[in-house]
Amino acid sequence: MESTHPQQTGFRFPFGEESCEHEFKVLQDEYKRFYYNQSRFNAEALEEDVYLIVGRRGSGKTSLTKYFGFQDHIKKAHSIDVDEPNIYSGILQGIAERPSLSADLAVIEVGKIWDYLIWSLIFDKFREKDPAVKAASLMVRKGTASHFVYDLLTGLLNKYVDESGKVADDVSKTTSSPIFENAKARVLELTYKEPVIVAIDTFERYNREDLAMMIVTAALIQRANDFNISYAYKGVHVKAFVSAEIFPHIKESVITNTTKFIRNPVYLRWKPRDLIRLIMWRFHRYMEERGHRISLREPAWDNFDEILETFWNPYFGESVQNLRGGTERSFPYILRHTQMRPRQLVVLCNQIARQAERGGKFPQFKEVSISKIISECEYDLADEVLNSYDLIYPRVADIITALTNAPVMFKGNYLDQVAKRTSSAWPLGTYSTGAFRRVVAELGIVGKVRTKDEATKIVAADFEYAMQDRLTLTSDDECVIHPMFYSKLQVKKNGWIVYPFPDHEDYHPLLD
Repeated sequence: MESTHPQQTGFRFPFGEESCEHEFKVLQDEYKRFYYNQSRFNAEALEEDVYLIVGRRGSGKTSLTKYFGFQDHIKKAHSIDVDEPNIYSGILQGIAERPSLSADLAVIEVGKIWDYLIWSLIFDKFREKDPAVKAASLMVRKGTASHFVYDLLTGLLNKYVDESGKVADDVSKTTSSPIFENAKARVLELTYKEPVIVAIDTFERYNREDLAMMIVTAALIQRANDFNISYAYKGVHVKAFVSAEIFPHIKESVITNTTKFIRNPVYLRWKPRDLIRLIMWRFHRYMEERGHRISLREPAWDNFDEILETFWNPYFGESVQNLRGGTERSFPYILRHTQMRPRQLVVLCNQIARQAERGGKFPQFKEVSISKIISECEYDLADEVLNSYDLIYPRVADIITALTNAPVMFKGNYLDQVAKRTSSAWPLGTYSTGAFRRVVAELGIVGKVRTKDEATKIVAADFEYAMQDRLTLTSDDECVIHPMFYSKLQVKKNGWIVYPFPDHEDYHPLLD
């Protein structure tokens, strides 16, 4: 739905863009003014003892890296945003995959290079502030931080990496040389008054069989941990952003000591109050910028009930009719067709707004068929999840078709029965009924029933994406399909309403 006011600034769509990259292109210099600054993750990610931020696709990782560039939580801070891993990671992977190195040794060797890269980025940022720092800085082409890293790595590969894949002693000698050490000391004097935040993004899509790629990310996590312990209190803040899709695999198989190297991670798990505040804050800004008359006063953005009752319900309606003709509360209805990620909610709400605009009902979204619109959007949302796991589990889109025409709720042994249909879709030697259960749980397609109410027909279920650890599905468990996959899998609905929300006090308003 394109704006009819091309000269207006702000969001193109009522609930913002569907990705940070698009939003940054649209808003450009105005990005800071329209950045959603109410998120609890803004402050959590900048806490001194936080160096690892983990989130699934569409959970806001890139937005946080942009926010570091204009935040005021850490006063007078500089920001370095290494946000294009595809530019340089191939070189690091080439170093990590040398056959003579064990995985543990490769993590250490690549860690040495991360150490060199991070300090070099910081030296470049402060090069004009001190002659000693400038002396240790390397002259490379001007460009993004990712291009800077690429040029450094190209030089390293030619100069410091021997045929066995080990980083030659020269690189360690460089980082411990008087010039390098003197530059570090001078930088640490400067960062006491002018801190620096180094945000390093990693791939969203991983092949878990690509050990080199896993090693590169594991090495970054371990070096970010070491930087945090040694230098965060001196004003050097390294923040590693890691995809939650691959993080469990790295944690379980590549990190050399999880309790030592994984401390205080921030998981970008959004709660209902976070999501309604984000979505309605954006809508409020959109309406203001376009001169739409809003009869309602701006709500207190930290009050969930007030936002729901005075801002959400007047536009979306307090209730919605589902596809079976039953009545549900509108906010839980829309939210249960997501995996609690902001991008998914933005997609749904923008599509509802688009249909309201086409029908001349905007902004009265309650005047259109919300349930039908959501059903049509489910295909795209499900496909995005499958795409994000396609390298981790090759042909996963084919594998999950075994659940086509599945009932909404079933016993866990049903998974074993249908898993057999997928054996030919798995890479040689990887198929098992346990592996199938692992996939459907990890992707958030199948959850475990926690409670069910015969009177309301509401089933509360746990899904792995909302948990701290793995979700184990046994043959005796009562299981459900996530509503977001109903259309994709042509699920047979039987009247049960699945609430894929965890048993946590922040979700109780949705369950009451």
